[in-house]
Amino acid sequence: MKRENRVRKHSDFDRIIRAGAAIKGRCFSIFYEGSDVMQTHIGIAVGKKNGGAVTRVRLKRQVRAMVASLWKDWTIPSNLIIVIRTSYNETMFDDGMKELEESFGKVLANIGKKEK
Repeated sequence: MKRENRVRKHSDFDRIIRAGAAIKGRCFSIFYEGSDVMQTHIGIAVGKKNGGAVTRVRLKRQVRAMVASLWKDWTIPSNLIIVIRTSYNETMFDDGMKELEESFGKVLANIGKKEK
């Protein structure tokens, strides 16, 4: 996942989480909205309840790797925030991949409906 495809500002995180639609799963909550720019921006959030700083960084790296392998079209005009829930831990990589893949399918279907 390239830096230009990341959501960086705290205000953008807040706006997407408050105004966007949500898909909630066992390991992740995904908040999303359409965008005016023909580019996908993705942000990853991990709460302090997930562990110390080292653990949180490791979880973000894992999810970033999942996103890099699953999200193929970066020209879709959308903004996504992936919130890692406390039920996810670093040994659940395969389960997380499956859940994220299903959630991305739902996001793409919903964004496609809104554009029509």
